[in-house]
Amino acid sequence: MTRDAGSIYFGTILLERNRWAAGKEPTYLVSDWISRLKRDGFDGIELWENHAVRAGSEELDKLTASALPISVYNSYISFDDEEEEGRELAAQLIRKLGAKAVKFNFGKEPENLPMYIRNWKQWAERLPGDCRLLCECHPNTVMEEPQAAAAALKAMDRCEAIIHPFHSLGSPRDWFRHLGSAITHAHVQFRPDGKTFQRLSAQPSEAAERLDMLKETGYNGSYTLEFVEGTGQGEEQEKLYEAALDDMRFLREWLAVISK
Repeated sequence: MTRDAGSIYFGTILLERNRWAAGKEPTYLVSDWISRLKRDGFDGIELWENHAVRAGSEELDKLTASALPISVYNSYISFDDEEEEGRELAAQLIRKLGAKAVKFNFGKEPENLPMYIRNWKQWAERLPGDCRLLCECHPNTVMEEPQAAAAALKAMDRCEAIIHPFHSLGSPRDWFRHLGSAITHAHVQFRPDGKTFQRLSAQPSEAAERLDMLKETGYNGSYTLEFVEGTGQGEEQEKLYEAALDDMRFLREWLAVISK
């Protein structure tokens, strides 16, 4: 059984209106939400890196002492040769926060894959041995296609994969056909038309079909609510959070059914 099987994490990027803005300066303190996230039933936090990198010492101390675990440190560090400083800072913060896993991305140039993997291996050696290494299979990266991602993972010891099973790009079956049990985490962002974010409950048959595909593959991993209804449209925190709770309820109900 995969560690953290069936766990649902809250992605702090979900409430961050500056996630795609120039400078990516955080607009809120994650520590202000921790007690609420715990009360409402989330199993952990996927922490957007700038909520730590740009945080003051007081906020970092609060995150380190969080009542909810920092289950995933969501990093956007580069694995280009000249970005060593950023990788070292990420390693320091992962250790300080006691993060259980780290999500990372590679760049988009296939010819640079050997460099990405070389620098990744050196960086991974600085992380705690029990910290899960989660490579996000993301559009516009060398891990965009299942076959290419599978080939890269063969050269990366103890590396696991993140997929986006509710996105319109590709079927979960294709990803599991090539990556199999390497897939241990899923980012939840429901965009059946490839554009507008929706609640899972808005199109329950479509969402359930995607979840059924995960069941068929034997998927037994964890989930992070990454983007929800309202993302990129007004960015009202309370409305985004309400949508996140609705998505979590949908997932919990489905997980309860399949566990019987």
